[in-house]
Amino acid sequence: MKKSISLLFILALVLILNACFGNSQSNKNETSENNQSGYSVTDVRGKTIKFEKAPERIATVDKPFPSIIYAIDGRTDKIVGSNPSSIKALEESVLKNMYPELANANTKWVSKDSVVNVEELLNLKPDVVFIYSNGKKEIEKMEAAGLKVVALKRAEFDSIKENIKIISEVLKKKERGDLLVEYMDKGINEVASKLAEIKDEDKPKVVEFYSDMKIAVNQYNHWMNPSGAYNPAHKLEGKLAEVDMEQMLLWNPDIIYLGNQSDLMPEDFIENKQEGRDWSIINAVANKQVYKIPIGVYRWDPPGVETPLMVKWAAKIQYPQLFSDMDMEVELKKYFEYVYDYTLSDDEVATILRK
Repeated sequence: MKKSISLLFILALVLILNACFGNSQSNKNETSENNQSGYSVTDVRGKTIKFEKAPERIATVDKPFPSIIYAIDGRTDKIVGSNPSSIKALEESVLKNMYPELANANTKWVSKDSVVNVEELLNLKPDVVFIYSNGKKEIEKMEAAGLKVVALKRAEFDSIKENIKIISEVLKKKERGDLLVEYMDKGINEVASKLAEIKDEDKPKVVEFYSDMKIAVNQYNHWMNPSGAYNPAHKLEGKLAEVDMEQMLLWNPDIIYLGNQSDLMPEDFIENKQEGRDWSIINAVANKQVYKIPIGVYRWDPPGVETPLMVKWAAKIQYPQLFSDMDMEVELKKYFEYVYDYTLSDDEVATILRK
């Protein structure tokens, strides 16, 4: 009787062990299959790109991408190649303190105008290349060489948000991308909601100079509109337009902004340093309302991760009484802590805000 009980016990134990081993083996097989299948991401062309694992070596053809990747992925040495202008922006901004690893990225494979030398790029062995979708010729060259290329949208704030979502999916950080987009929308809506009832005729006339006598037509609507700026150039054709002093006198803007693509500085206008032009009779200059747009992690005027800061900064200049309780130094520190997990020093804040 005892022997029978012992045999039954051993048999039951064997069955339990087999079941456990079987489940364990099944889990291993399932994990193995998942690793083999990887994951897929659809870019703005509607093309599906397959990845076996999150990329460890990244190349960025166009200028703002490293700052977006930094916001999603944090401080990393994954960017092995970038546009030379991205490094120039790094050197001009506080990003050099926050992300010194980016300075090691190779720039020999791409021109400032985003023309790619495929042979040089192949030497970097990138797992993925990010590029704007309008660079069709460059995309074709890279894909013909067997590279994984993810195309992104250009030059609108909504497209920046879409780009963040796509990049975060590629990096397997979708939740982080969603949180960033939500935070950016919240920052802009804080300002836009306060200005919703203001009519165009009550808004300050605002002009941004992209370069010498070249002004923004609708190039920067993504920050001008929500910040309550009235751009008298909005009826002209194109995104940028050349103007003369006669046109500036007709518009007589209340505020002039100077973009970071140019070397123009407020004193060039306020001190009348330009030969053949008398800026002193323009309201913005007479009232010393000429401002150089900040550079944070990247330039603030093109669409980017810091567009909400650009909107807040401009709104405070344009409506000082309405936004008297908004402290841009506080806003800046708070934003950098959330988006970049970085605590700005007072000196860095002063550098960004050009104080």
